[in-house]
Amino acid sequence: MNRRSLLLSLPLLALAACGDATSSGRATFAVRVGGVARDASAPLTFDNDQGWRVTLTLARMAVGPIYLNTVAPVVARRTLTDRLGDLLVRPAYAHGELHQGAGRIVGQVTSQTVVDLLDPALQTLPGGGDGVLERVQSLEFWYFNDAALRGAAVRVAGTAERGGERVSFDGALLINDALATPSRPLEVARRVRGVPAAFDLTDGGALTVRVDPRGWFRGADFSELLTKPASPEGVRAFDASDNVGRAFVENARAAQGMFLPEFAPTP
Repeated sequence: MNRRSLLLSLPLLALAACGDATSSGRATFAVRVGGVARDASAPLTFDNDQGWRVTLTLARMAVGPIYLNTVAPVVARRTLTDRLGDLLVRPAYAHGELHQGAGRIVGQVTSQTVVDLLDPALQTLPGGGDGVLERVQSLEFWYFNDAALRGAAVRVAGTAERGGERVSFDGALLINDALATPSRPLEVARRVRGVPAAFDLTDGGALTVRVDPRGWFRGADFSELLTKPASPEGVRAFDASDNVGRAFVENARAAQGMFLPEFAPTP
């Protein structure tokens, strides 16, 4: 079985079963994806919570398929005790999908694509999506490693400045065994579940998904990268051995604030 059929077989069966069980009408819809809406002529610059001004020069993501679910996302308040505990023990799932129920898959987008998150222009995915006429309350996104990203699912590069310090950086999210834990096998670790949504799936509508990378470096202190060797071009790579890499991998799987879906019904 090839990668694509392996990824899609179980959800496709679940959707088919759902349609048979509910006898709901069928829906097909257009799908568009792109970066966050902004002025593309200006760099994507933002401040993180550690006081660093970050400018991204590269932010590309390989994503697909996408599933539409009836289960509501879990939006829990993170207490100080929770956050301290996360530093000691990796959560079983990214924030927003902790203890989320299975729900029912009522829609799917089977295309896999690489998205340039610095480009706000929306690209239309071939084949669109299909499903049944039901209420959607959350979305699920699957990452995959792609040759266009040198075998990664997400690649990012840029600069970070604070006070008199300046760091040029790059790094990646790879879907490999390093993401897995005993309670989170790799086939689960590659998914971002519980992305908030609230719409009725209708035939002939359009699903738009914008992806905002500005939260990827929440909690990252880039000064740690200054202790790492630089490339001949002066770029320092982050990875799981430093706080920047750990923050990036966790935030790139966050259900809240990164994927921004909207659904427009048929006019």
